[in-house]
Amino acid sequence: MFAELKSVVDIIRSAVSNYRIRSAEKERDQVVLDLLRTYFLFKDCVEEGEKLIDEAGPDPLSTIKQLRKSTAESTTERWKDILKRQGLRLYSLQGYITGQNYLAVLSPDIQSKITEIVGYKLTRANSLHGIGATLFFLSVFPIADSDEKIASYVTAMVGSESDLLDMEAIRNEIGELRKSLEEYRKVVLRLVSDYEVVKLADQARRDTLFQNSPTTDSDSDCAVR
Repeated sequence: MFAELKSVVDIIRSAVSNYRIRSAEKERDQVVLDLLRTYFLFKDCVEEGEKLIDEAGPDPLSTIKQLRKSTAESTTERWKDILKRQGLRLYSLQGYITGQNYLAVLSPDIQSKITEIVGYKLTRANSLHGIGATLFFLSVFPIADSDEKIASYVTAMVGSESDLLDMEAIRNEIGELRKSLEEYRKVVLRLVSDYEVVKLADQARRDTLFQNSPTTDSDSDCAVR
């Protein structure tokens, strides 16, 4: 998941890097909001995803099995909450990215590039589309709370075809995604004024929070700047 998200971030960043927002105020606000919402969704995907992977370890099922029953129950509930939020984020990202018509003007082939990365036409469960669909299903429908099922959703989030996770490879992917996201943040800040960041970042942050998501004062405009 993380490598595919990095590729999408890079495509969007490249498309908007030389963009100048000259539209009317209402339209401009919408463009800025979409850019900020997209940033926060990517940011949350990597931060909570990394948190989950660090806790689950290379063998998520074994990690659960080694815990005392009460601890295991609270742990799997926390993992489920993160997985559900990840599904909602990926679903929302799809909407924001495909709904930004100005991107198609800046880069006419952007949708085909993103489609290739996301893998809409592929049946692979570990394509970004397959991962998003799996996690979104989890966020909408209840699942059996077996340790095996929860562990399988953790590996599904990463896109692993194995029950075991390659922690070094995953951490490298997360590191590269963070670098790309930081470059995206810099591009957004070049496009908008400090006033717009203060004015719209809080709304963008609220629009991209889901139930039980952790929030802090730095999650809004300070996180962007």
